[in-house]
Amino acid sequence: MMHDRVIRIIDGIEWLRLCRSIDVQARRGFHVEVDIELDLALFRVDGIVRCVTNVCPHKRIALIYDGFVENGTITCPMHAWQFDICTGLNTAGGGGLKTYEVRERDEYVWLVG
Repeated sequence: MMHDRVIRIIDGIEWLRLCRSIDVQARRGFHVEVDIELDLALFRVDGIVRCVTNVCPHKRIALIYDGFVENGTITCPMHAWQFDICTGLNTAGGGGLKTYEVRERDEYVWLVG
């Protein structure tokens, strides 16, 4: 399901509302498809919401949000590639995940810029 766009301009920067803060739980991913080109996976790591592309670089499968979360990493459910959620880096040294800046404000998670 595509995302309904709610945008705010704060300090001259565009913020896009992604979901409610309570939707992003510890130890599991949350999927937000903004549009056909922006498919995101959100995770709560040490209480902070982090955001990466939902598309694994291995076979371009959009299932990162559904992977196994442990100790700040996400393991792709299709091919077992493992990534650091905060940096997007592949723990084995291959292709990584793009990261995005998000913030929690007014009980929502916002994509910044």
